[in-house]
Amino acid sequence: MPNLPAPSPGGVVLPPVYAPPPTHAAAGKSRMTLMAPVGMQEGDETDWAVVVGVALVAEIGLLWGAACVALWRRRIALGRAASKTAEDGTG
Repeated sequence: MPNLPAPSPGGVVLPPVYAPPPTHAAAGKSRMTLMAPVGMQEGDETDWAVVVGVALVAEIGLLWGAACVALWRRRIALGRAASKTAEDGTG
């Protein structure tokens, strides 16, 4: 254990400057790595292009559905407005 100076009443004691001893551990055992263990197996994983394709098709489907609902609501509103003007005799 290093010999640290006693703290002064108004000062701050900094820790000693030394490098920690290097650890010799195998990658993936106790170190953090950029690859998950699942990514090491090529055979049973889903290809990224398939995932992006499914997400793209789902997004296009949702946008198309929202556009259809918006057009349907406009058509109903236009039909109600046309019937109201026909009843009033102004059209």
